[in-house]
Amino acid sequence: MKLILLFPFIYLRDILLGSLRIARDTFSPQPDLHPVILRVPVSLTSPTKRFILANLISMTPGTISVAEEEEGRILVVHSLYGAKNPENQIREIQDRYQEFLSQLP
Repeated sequence: MKLILLFPFIYLRDILLGSLRIARDTFSPQPDLHPVILRVPVSLTSPTKRFILANLISMTPGTISVAEEEEGRILVVHSLYGAKNPENQIREIQDRYQEFLSQLP
């Protein structure tokens, strides 16, 4: 229940930090971009929850959901900043967004 109450603030923080990072790289002569395609394992069984997860990722600056693979068990995500540590980026998506969605009814 606590995560459900905190999630809007966590998500707004992610949007704000992502926006600032994109703005910095947009105006920088040497952008710090490390694009990568990630394959994020998804444990959500509900198509609606997977749809919401894909949209949360796409609305966060610097990431976009590209496709679903293996009947929704893998979400393909393009990230502008994930190539340095892709495992960490995958873990962040799972811990922040997927964990929240798994607690919803």
